[in-house]
This record gives sequence, structure tokens and C-alpha cells, in this order.
Amino acid sequence: AEFLKFVHAFRAGIVVCLLLATTANSRAQDCSPPVEDLEGLPILEITIDNGDIFDLEQEDQNLWIHKWANKLHITTRKNTIEQQLLFAPQDGYNQQLIDETERLLRSRNYIHDANITAEVVCGKGVKLAVVTTDNWTLTPSITVSRSGGETRTAFEIEESNLLGLGTEIKILTESDEERDSNAFVYRDKNWLGELKGLRLELADNSDGHLYEVDIDRPFIKLDSKYAWSLGASSVEKENPVYEDGDEVAKVEESNDALHLSYGWSDGLVDGSVSRYRLGWFANKLRYDRVDDPNIELPEDVDKSYPFFEYQHLKVKYVQRVNFRVMGITEDIELGSSLRARVGWKDEAYESTQEGHVVELDSKFGNFISTHTLGVFQLGLSHESNKTIDDTGRALMQGQLYNFRGVNHSYVFSSRLEAAQNPELFERIEVGGDSGLKGYPVRFQNGERAFTLSAERREYFNVYLWQLFKFGFAVFAEAGSAWDSGDNPVWLSDVGTGLRLVSTRQSSSKVLHIDIAVPLSEKDEIDDYQLYVKARTEF
Repeated sequence: AEFLKFVHAFRAGIVVCLLLATTANSRAQDCSPPVEDLEGLPILEITIDNGDIFDLEQEDQNLWIHKWANKLHITTRKNTIEQQLLFAPQDGYNQQLIDETERLLRSRNYIHDANITAEVVCGKGVKLAVVTTDNWTLTPSITVSRSGGETRTAFEIEESNLLGLGTEIKILTESDEERDSNAFVYRDKNWLGELKGLRLELADNSDGHLYEVDIDRPFIKLDSKYAWSLGASSVEKENPVYEDGDEVAKVEESNDALHLSYGWSDGLVDGSVSRYRLGWFANKLRYDRVDDPNIELPEDVDKSYPFFEYQHLKVKYVQRVNFRVMGITEDIELGSSLRARVGWKDEAYESTQEGHVVELDSKFGNFISTHTLGVFQLGLSHESNKTIDDTGRALMQGQLYNFRGVNHSYVFSSRLEAAQNPELFERIEVGGDSGLKGYPVRFQNGERAFTLSAERREYFNVYLWQLFKFGFAVFAEAGSAWDSGDNPVWLSDVGTGLRLVSTRQSSSKVLHIDIAVPLSEKDEIDDYQLYVKARTEF
């Protein structure tokens, strides 16, 4: 009897414990505050799910090609991702930093997509889960492209995520109408694990060389308080001089440059950012004739001057697929930005010229209506000189994007550019790559240029092997390049073409295959131009 009493008491104790546990668990589940209360809560834990290229659990990503891609690919290391997070354990939760970190990770070409989710722990703190998927980053390629009557060839081996460390190495052999080049590029945007950048480029060209090194710590986030940069370069090349699309002479240029700067800011204040930068720029320019003893050479110049720069940002971002490329989540920067730089050249700084150097860049973007996005850019530069003519450039361009659902859109673009006293090899060009695909490369050049284009883009639903997206475009273009005081000779063309992008590749370049037909000045050129080239946009 005593034993039975003990058993019943024991059972009753178990029931009471279960009831208490259930009640506690229910309270634990109910103690999460609403989402708006996340701000400021301490980050208790950060987990990183560094996914591979393909999710083999998805039926459409489980073919042999997906399995082999995952096996051959080295996944981005967890510490590579961790070193680029803009927050750390015990920091207060900040949605602004969460969004900026997602954009920062997506901006790395070895990351296909990044998402950060939060789980509240009983109102005491937040657990964050950082989920990324990779791109295929080893890209050997042989490219033959043609535009404006000129053929270019290139052989390239590029690894954008060496050993999963986020380091890029590129070996390139390229040949075009201007030069043959053998180049090596090393780039690390997370050098020494502190979001510093290191870039090294070495090129041995048929007409000279290029050596360049840059080290910087940029303003990593909107709330960054300081930045710095240091760089040096040495370039020797031959600049071709064109007339009516034909090369008529060459000018040899030697350019050695050095720059350094330090910037500071109060960070993000009331939704906007003001940044300031002090720096020094110096370069030595030398010119020589190559094949035309009668060509007028620019004057040799030594520049060395301090500068002050101001930047103001009031930006916001929206996400969209099928914007500049296809099938990839893109972060579109809207709002406004302004950058102004002023420097002063003086013989006391070992400059051969005296005068000011002014640069101004401005950008504005916003939705004009629910389905229409406008982007406007302005760029100005001016350099005064004591003994030679002043030089300068002005650029205004705008794009209007009208989205008609997910699968097609209209894009209208305009570009107006003017140059003050440009050198013969610095004149503004139109034709081929520089607009008006129905005409040969550099068909016109001058001190002024204006181009207009209208394009209908169609994005196909076909997603071949979850690797390739296809599109289609119909376009019309018009424009001209001319000298100040002359009347422009207007050119126009219409065309159509296919677009192809490898959505799981680090470069994400869009292959253009276009046929364009000129509508004016047709007696001087072929009946059509074939344009085949990989570009960064649709």
C-alpha cells in the first residue's frame, strides 16, 4: 500500500512538472515583441549558412550539371562572409545595417544572393541568420566580338573567389583595333579581413605598359566615420587619332600618377550623409609623335596639387529583377547624391601650370509613377591653366525605365556631352560601342555629341537549367558628334538583337547579338552592322 501511494505521488509530480513546462513554453512562445520593437535589442547570436551554387533539394536544381558544379566549386568560407558583416554580437539590432549588409554581400560578384533574418528570443535579444548562395567563379573564356566593323579577340581566365576567400585573380590576353595586351589583375575587397581594398594590375601591351596599385579603406556604410586611399600608376600607350572612322595618326603618351586622401564624416544624420576628404594628386604627362611628324602634340605637363572634396548623400534602395541584367536581384539606388572636388595647381608644388581643378558629379533617381523610374546624371570638370588654354568636360545623361510587368519594359536614354579644347585623341566619339550601333566605331568625333535611344526589352520566361536567361530587344537610335560652331550631321539607325546572361556566373555579363541598319549617311558604310559583345547591362 505504501508503495502504491509513492507511485501515485510520483505520477502526480510528473503531471505537475509537465503542466508547468507547457505553461512556461507557452509563455516563452508568447513573449516575442512585435517586429517594430526589434530596434536596439542586443544581437545574441549570428549564424551563417554559406550555401553552394545550387540547392540540390530543389527539383529544378538537381540535374547532373548542378551536382558537378557544386562539387567542383569551392564555397565561400564562413569567415569570409563574417568579416564583411556590418554588425557583431552584442551590437544593438539596426535594420539600416541589416539592409546595408545584404546589399554589400550581393555586390560581391561571387555572391548570388544574400538574406538576413531575425528571430527574437523572449524579448531579451535577437538571433540573426545570414543565408548566402554562391556564383560560379572560375571563368575561362575565349571571346570574339564584333562591333562597328571592328573585331576584338580575348582569352581570359578569371577566378573571382580564390579558395573561398573573396579574392579575384584574372589573366587576360586581348587584341583589338588599338592594341594587343597581356594583363594580370589581383583584387581583394576584404584585404586583411578589415574591408580594406587592394588592387594590383600589370599589363604588357604592344604599345607600352600599365602598372597600377591601389589600397583603400572606403566609406563602407552610410554611417562610416572615416576613409582613406593611396594609389600609384604608370601608363605608356599610343593614342590613335581618328578621322571619319579611320586612324590617321598616333600620339605616344606617358603618364605617371600618385594620389592619396583621407576622409571623415559624422555618419548618417536624419537620413542623409555628408562626407569630407582632403588629398593630394600628382602626375607627369609626356607626349611624343609615333608616325606623323606634322601632328601637333599636346604640351608636356607636370601636375601636383592638394584638393578638398565634399560629398552629400540622401539615398534609398529598391530591389528588382530584370532591370539592368536578367534573373538576378538588383539593388537600385534612388534618391540623390552630390560630389564636388576643388584643387589648386601652383609652381610651389612643382606644377608646370597654375590654376584651379574643379570636378562635380550629381545623380538623382526616383519613381515618377508606379511603373516609371527616372535616373538623371550630371558630370562637370574644368581645369584652368596660366599659359595654355583651359580644358573641361560636361556630361548630362538620363534614363527613363517604364516597367510593363516583370517580363518586358521600355527604356529611353539621352546623352549630351561637350568638351573644351580636347586633344585630338580625346575627342567625343559616336558609332559602335559609343552609341549608334548601325555605324562603324568612331564614325564621327568632335567637341560636342548628342545621342537618343528608345528600346523595348522582352525577358523570356525560359530559364535553361537554372543557368541561362534569355531576352530580346528592338531599338532605335539617333545622334551626332560635331565641332563647336559647325552644324551637326545627324545619324540614325534601327535594330534588333538577342540577349543572353549566365545568372550563376560571377561576371553576370550580358551577351549582345545585334543587327543594326543605318537610316542616314548610308552611302559611306555597309547596309548593316553586326554587333556582338558582352556588356554589363541589357
